[in-house]
Order: sequence, then C-alpha cells, then structure tokens
Amino acid sequence: MKMTSVTLTPVSTRRETGQISQHVIVQLGTDEELVGLGEMSDVHDWGVMYDLEDIKGAYESIVMGQDPLDWNLLTERARGRLRMGGAIRAGLEIAIFDLIGKIQGRSVAGVFGGAFTDKMRVCYPIFRNYSREDAEANIKRVDRRMGEGQDLFRLYHGGNIEADEVFLDGVKSKHGDGFELKSLDFSGVHKWKHVVKTIEILSRYYPPILCESVSDRKDLEGQKEVRRRIDFPISEHVSSLNQAYEFAKHRYVDIYNISLCGAGGFTNAIHVAQVADSAGLSVLVGTTQELSVGVAAQATFGCITTNQDFPGDCTGGMLYENDVARNPIQYENGYVLLPDGPGLGIELDEDKVAAITEPLRSR
Repeated sequence: MKMTSVTLTPVSTRRETGQISQHVIVQLGTDEELVGLGEMSDVHDWGVMYDLEDIKGAYESIVMGQDPLDWNLLTERARGRLRMGGAIRAGLEIAIFDLIGKIQGRSVAGVFGGAFTDKMRVCYPIFRNYSREDAEANIKRVDRRMGEGQDLFRLYHGGNIEADEVFLDGVKSKHGDGFELKSLDFSGVHKWKHVVKTIEILSRYYPPILCESVSDRKDLEGQKEVRRRIDFPISEHVSSLNQAYEFAKHRYVDIYNISLCGAGGFTNAIHVAQVADSAGLSVLVGTTQELSVGVAAQATFGCITTNQDFPGDCTGGMLYENDVARNPIQYENGYVLLPDGPGLGIELDEDKVAAITEPLRSR
C-alpha cells in the first residue's frame, strides 16, 4: 500500500466560553482507499498563521508514494523536514498511525503494543477569573458539569486571587467535597512570590492534586523557590528531550505534562515519557483543547503510558460546540473512554466538516 494524497482542511469551532478555536483536519489517502486521520489542534496565532499550502507540500515530500507501515522511516523524515515539531508534525504522525491501525485492523494502542487501560480520568478546565462576573459564570459551568458526572476540574489562575476565592467559595457552598481540584494552573507567567501566596490562600478551599507551571519559565531561581515552599507536586509542560533531561536532572518538576501537539506526535511524546520514567517521575496527558480526532490520539497516548499517574486534561470533546466526527469521543463519569479501533476509532463526518470549514486567520 502506498500513500497517494494529502488533504488539509481548516475548521473553526466555538468553545462554550465563546472563544473561537481553529484546527486543521489531516487526511492521508492511499491507493487502496483507506484514509488516515490526523489533527493539528487549536492552532495558535503567533501574529501570523500557518500556510497550509506550504505544510501540504512538506507533508507530500515525506509521505507520497511511501508505505505507511514504514513508520520509523517516515517519522524520522518528518523530524528532519518539520523541525519545528508541534502541531504540524503531530498532525502528520497521528494520521500515519491511524492509517497503520486501519491497515492492521486494530487500534493505534494495539499498534504500540496494547493499552494498559481503556479509559483515563480527565479534568474540565475553568478559565481565568479576572472578575467576580467571571467567577459567577464559572460556578454555573461547574454546576452543569457536576450534573453530568464530571467532578474533577482544573483552575487557571489569572492574577486575581479575590475572584478565584469567590469562585471556590461559591463552588464549596454548593458542592462541598463532591468537587475535586486537579490543579492550580499558573501558565508559567506569574512571579514566584505571587504564586506561593496564591497557593497558600486557594488551597484552603480545595487542596489541589498538583500545581502547574508555577513560575515564570525564564526565572529558574523562582522555580526553585516555589519548589522549596510548597508541598504539592509540580507539573510542567515538556515538549522536547532536552527539556525532559533538564527537568530530570534538576528535580524541580515531579510530573511531565505531555501533549502530542506540544511534543510533535506519538514518537517524541513516548520518548519524553520514557525519560520521565527512567528518572522516577510521572506523566500526565495535557491538552491544546482538541476535537475528537485529537482527543482520541491523546487518550491513546495516555492509555499506553506506564507512568501516566495523574489525571489528564483532554476534555475538548466537552468544551466545543461543534465537532467533525460521526462518532464523537465519549466521556463517562469523569473519564475519557478510549475508542475501539481500527486506528483511532474516529470516523470523519464530511457534512460536519463542511459546516465549520473556514480558512485559518490571524485573530
């Protein structure tokens, strides 16, 4: 079997918060009519947007006329051609492994030797409370999700401690111990003294399972100060082997937050997780807020990773108003369910895709 075509389809969908996210659906066609599905998830606007024609040409230079089963060769070529990694390389790798699973008649987890579990606990994101009004709106979101069986949440801190107190106090008065706080997420942008103060105050309401990105990423001394002063495990986004080695050496981080779009696909994500494992550290499966194709890939990575010891973040299937799948990713009582194969187990709905197709734009 040979790969014969590359199709990249940009789509836009609204989060329940009103924010518009852009994604790219990847399709790798073959001479035997099987199609591999991938996703560049929630592509970020760094002032300029991806040129899909250029990316398509790069993909074609890697896969056209090639056997998808030669994935070791293909992923090595992708690392050389798509050196920036990230969502661009992840979209291609996800599609390659989805295609391999379809060829072999088994799940992508099966391609990698099998899953250790068929579901993964996940948290729902509560975005930043900049004001009392934000806090009150987020309390209503918690109410709705708790009613659906989702009891684990992640709180992004936006700098306003008082607004976060309004939120947590309101949640506690309504839901008591039924609500669980997976993490306080500081996004790597706050000064370390503010972070320590915030953790001390907010953990009185709900002690988090962990704290994430707890200091300005450029402030190495600040990171060490936070580590010295808090008792909660610390997680940090890790996307490269260099980062993985550094964190393993300095022991500032207890948990590697790994997403496929951050790491550039399955192969590098697995290598990063193995570095963590060799250092006695844990992994959690992060997110860029994916659609169903991307969530299925993230869930697969989590379910094949031995040191995935903490709940993950991939709840995009609940966050977005629209999706592209005929059989969207499923959640049950706070867990994302690993789809059955073949491949990722997700089938594209062309009508749904057409309804939200929109050129990528800088916003």
